[in-house]
Amino acid sequence: MHTIRLLAPLALALTVQLSAVVVTAQAQEFPSRSLQVIVPFTPGGPTDAIARVVGRELSRLTGQPAVVENRPGAGGNVGSAQVARAEPDGYTMIVNGGLTHTLNPQIFAKTSGYALKDFTAVAAFAKSPMVLTVNPDLGVNDVQQLIALAKSKPGGLSFASGGQASNPHMAAELFKDSTQTNMLHIPYKGTADSVKDIVSGRVQVGFYSPQVAEPLVQAGRLKAIGVTSTTRIKGLDNIPTIAEQGVKDFVFESWYIILVPAKTPAPIVNKLNQLINQALDTPETQKAFSNIGLDVIRATPAQTEARITAEQNKWSELVKKIGLQLD
Repeated sequence: MHTIRLLAPLALALTVQLSAVVVTAQAQEFPSRSLQVIVPFTPGGPTDAIARVVGRELSRLTGQPAVVENRPGAGGNVGSAQVARAEPDGYTMIVNGGLTHTLNPQIFAKTSGYALKDFTAVAAFAKSPMVLTVNPDLGVNDVQQLIALAKSKPGGLSFASGGQASNPHMAAELFKDSTQTNMLHIPYKGTADSVKDIVSGRVQVGFYSPQVAEPLVQAGRLKAIGVTSTTRIKGLDNIPTIAEQGVKDFVFESWYIILVPAKTPAPIVNKLNQLINQALDTPETQKAFSNIGLDVIRATPAQTEARITAEQNKWSELVKKIGLQLD
């Protein structure tokens, strides 16, 4: 019995070492079959577009098919829940917006079907600022004038978005909170309808992606008064950032991440991160991202996890303050 007790820790240590060797070998061979890339939204949007670019490059780099599948529904929850339940072997991943990933478990607390702990971050790989626009007839030329007007008539100005908890909605809520202003939220079923009503003057304010805003600004149909990034953006170089105009530390960027199910072995996660960074290095990828208004970024799994945690904390406070709950 004494001998058995002495041998037990040795056996356990050998088992752990053997498991590590097996996982390392699996990572070296990974991938040995097709990859499944889930997009939790309908085809045609920016998340779908960049997933297809990344999928194409992963297929080229690995020699294995990377099949992009759209699993829309419930604001991204259907596809996310599917990946959360998948086998943690690296062969099923999700391309998602960082805001959607961090926000949905908070605002769909009862019905999202998953939690942040159900995922392991692989990479953050793209980002895009937004443009604060107003109807040209509003008589507002910069951010401080908008703040002054909003404060002079609390609730008298309205802002449009493509729906509850969308990027434009949350950018506006962050702006309201940062400037202590009160504007009425008018949600639409999509960007096109919201733009139409700002141009017509039914709604006065809206945050849009550069690729949506720029042609409308150039045509004089919308007026851009600020950008949400830390620096000015190409194509709208004459438009100062919101932070430049006195709203201290204001930053809002749409960013995109790749995740796999929790408990996916670290060597496989690191291998995927390496492959994705290689995919980002190609001129084709960079041009494709640029065409839809995205900047390429690179992040390790640890850096991506840290970003997710920081964003979760940031939005948790604001969600509670505004009472945003969609269950």
